[in-house]
Amino acid sequence: RRRHTRCARWSRGLGDVYKRQVSASAGTGKTWLLVTRIIRLLLADTEPGSILALTFTRKAAAEMQLRLQERLYQMATADDKELRALLHQTGSPVTRETINKSRELYEKLLHANFQVRLQTFHSFCQDILSRFPLEADITPGFELKENTALLQQQAWEELFADATRNAQGMLAKDLDVLMQACSGPANTRTALNSMLNHRSDWWAFCEHKKDAAAYASEKLQQQLQIDTEIEPLTQFFTAITREKFARFAELLRLHKTKTNLGHAEQIELALQAESLNEDTFNQLEPVFLTSKHTPRSRKPSKAQAASMGSEAEARFLELHARICAAMQSTLETAKRIRALELNAVWYRTGQQYIDLYQKLKRELRVLDFTDLEWNCYRLLNDANNAHWVQYKIDQRIDHVLIDEFQDTNPTQWQLITPLLEEIASGTDERARSFFLVGDEKQSIYSFRRANPKLQKQASEYLAHSMSAVEVKLDSSRRSSPAVIETVNAIFSQNEIRYYMAEFQTHSTHLQHVPGRTSLFPLHELDTDDQDQPNDTDSFQLRNPLLE
Repeated sequence: RRRHTRCARWSRGLGDVYKRQVSASAGTGKTWLLVTRIIRLLLADTEPGSILALTFTRKAAAEMQLRLQERLYQMATADDKELRALLHQTGSPVTRETINKSRELYEKLLHANFQVRLQTFHSFCQDILSRFPLEADITPGFELKENTALLQQQAWEELFADATRNAQGMLAKDLDVLMQACSGPANTRTALNSMLNHRSDWWAFCEHKKDAAAYASEKLQQQLQIDTEIEPLTQFFTAITREKFARFAELLRLHKTKTNLGHAEQIELALQAESLNEDTFNQLEPVFLTSKHTPRSRKPSKAQAASMGSEAEARFLELHARICAAMQSTLETAKRIRALELNAVWYRTGQQYIDLYQKLKRELRVLDFTDLEWNCYRLLNDANNAHWVQYKIDQRIDHVLIDEFQDTNPTQWQLITPLLEEIASGTDERARSFFLVGDEKQSIYSFRRANPKLQKQASEYLAHSMSAVEVKLDSSRRSSPAVIETVNAIFSQNEIRYYMAEFQTHSTHLQHVPGRTSLFPLHELDTDDQDQPNDTDSFQLRNPLLE
């Protein structure tokens, strides 16, 4: 009885506002809540085909579909007393009208011309692109290619074939640079595959730019705050001349310690070169900087002042500080220039790799998951007829529900935003709503570009732009107090709060359920340890994706 009362209060609280963003922890009933939302919409005479529920995986979409059917079937077959309790649980008014409607929902949904759309983001994108292929500038009748490993391998081979055909060309030279920087072909491929797998981010960053790699290099140069026209070593030896180094060596010899005499000799040997260049800099660097590129410790002392004289000692320390600062600045500038050069090579090579991969797919008339998201985003945001396409889609969708929002990537968020904005700007003549549910702690798809920070950013945007209301659900209906206490202890640490400042202490409805948690230390293998057991005896974690 108390559970039904809590659920009813919960459902009413989340159902009376048309724009909601819910932060719901594990076990708090996210799926139950989404299904309840759909049921309430159906009881309000909403056409099933105007409801769109999006989630991240096919398994989650299938589970939502199954739960909706189960609950509608339960309502259709329940006696009056049980049905009243079920309606009360959803927060719906318990009247003769709603009782009759609820008994008919299961059959109504079975015979509806357009069903409630419970889809993944990719399925949603595929449907839209199939309806508007010409507007999206893609091949009509395209096929979805789910496993693209072979295509990536073909693109990789084509990349090296192009480089081989023109051994003196830019591509061959760039690949050679990457090979050396990445210590071989395996790491080079990992670096380029990283760009291929994040190509929609690359396209978004360089959109509408004629030369994407050049544009990216220019933006990186601005961030690094460097002038490639100025050579750092030339600038260094212009500021710190031979005379200053010679004077520093003379001052070192005034205080005749073994270290000072060795450093003075090292400076004099370096200055014998006809021109001051990189070799000279490398010879002088150990005199002034440690192996970690921090200034060597040189401080005033009575013995040093007695040997040099107080004025000479002051000049010695001031000159040391100036040379160290100049050297550190030169090393930092050189490091930034090297980073710019290496990234420019990565940009150029990665762009060609992406172009070859996309060309292979066009020839086969196939799209992959990234293509679905990107082309749908462009269709709904940047195409010349974007408003017309939005209008056509908008005519079919009145209510949008998004589950597992923490696994949404930036492209998915950008493609769904126009639809949410259209819903928010609608008139009272047409009942419309959106409902977003997620939990930052459960974001596990970063390898698919999911970003848990996006949930907070989206929540702030929806609240500011669309007056959406945020609700937090932190009371578990699944876990024992032992589990919840462990979660609170972990996520209340300052190191974790730095990444999740919005975390609130969790609780559980199952106060009397027994439980136990065990926190295992991180297992690390020390490959340098000679006493390490062989591979067959060493401890290894099972890979659930392979076993």
